[in-house]
Amino acid sequence: MDKIPLEKAARLIYPRITVLVTTKSKEGKANAAPYSWIAPVSFRPPMLYLGIQHRKTLTIKNIRETKEFVVNIVTKNWAAKAIACEAKIENKVEKSGITLRESKVVKAQSVKEAKIVLECKLHEIIETDKADHFLVIGKIVHAEKDSELKDKEIVMHYSGANFAGSGEKYEVERKK
Repeated sequence: MDKIPLEKAARLIYPRITVLVTTKSKEGKANAAPYSWIAPVSFRPPMLYLGIQHRKTLTIKNIRETKEFVVNIVTKNWAAKAIACEAKIENKVEKSGITLRESKVVKAQSVKEAKIVLECKLHEIIETDKADHFLVIGKIVHAEKDSELKDKEIVMHYSGANFAGSGEKYEVERKK
């Protein structure tokens, strides 16, 4: 085994599911940004967390102000459009080519191309002392999944520009 510098240790937890988080400002302007630091934290109530860079982003600003967001699971057919939303440009949502649609419960819009959508209300934002990410915990208030979705369509992030499909499924016996 090779020793890894500790600042690179978190990158060893891969691949990670790729999502596009959509928010809306209190003035009603849409925002979208891709993330891959996400995981469930509770079944009852259904909750998830997002790791969002500890800096002034529109995503964190909008979540703080409106107390809601949508997690759109990225699939291969619109991955390039989702990743284009990381650009720091005016009108990036429109320029990316994604199509927004009204969500069922929250005011933040969902991505029409998404085959899994998780609408969330903010539960808590944790600012860990000296950490470089906020921990955003959201309660899932509405969930949708396209019944035609194939697992291999879901985009996983390794690092940088390296992405892949979710790979093959296999079973491992579990003893409970």
